[in-house]
Amino acid sequence: MSPIRIERIAHVVLYVRDPEASARWYCEVLNMKITARAGDGPYKGGVFLSFGESDHDVALFKAEEGASKGKEFEHIGFQLASTSMEDLRRNHEFFQQRGVKIAEILDHGVSVGIYFYDPDGHMLEVFCQRVPLAGGASQAELNRNQGQADPTTL
Repeated sequence: MSPIRIERIAHVVLYVRDPEASARWYCEVLNMKITARAGDGPYKGGVFLSFGESDHDVALFKAEEGASKGKEFEHIGFQLASTSMEDLRRNHEFFQQRGVKIAEILDHGVSVGIYFYDPDGHMLEVFCQRVPLAGGASQAELNRNQGQADPTTL
């Protein structure tokens, strides 16, 4: 057994066309706050954002010219603080009002998620956890339902 015990995803770093413009989008759409801007050094021009407590949950760095966008990974999932489906519906309405491009809405049995794109084409997910994480309940359900990913509506 490995001695490494990862607690959670601490942060994600994304390459984007325009870190400042993308930072505004993340602040306006996902209610993040800018915690720092990189000065000189390898991260110059980078913007660091947080959902609240962490020094940064997402960092945005300028991509090289001609780099492919939105294909560096499949998606990043952000768990909502609320477990209310009504709150997830309000998020969906907010995204629609903001013109956010929504890919799909999936019911995973353990959670329901809205999959959408940032301005650089990165797929993101906000989800409502429906089965508690504590005690292994969500792991057991995901195993039982074999990774369910059923399209649904809100």
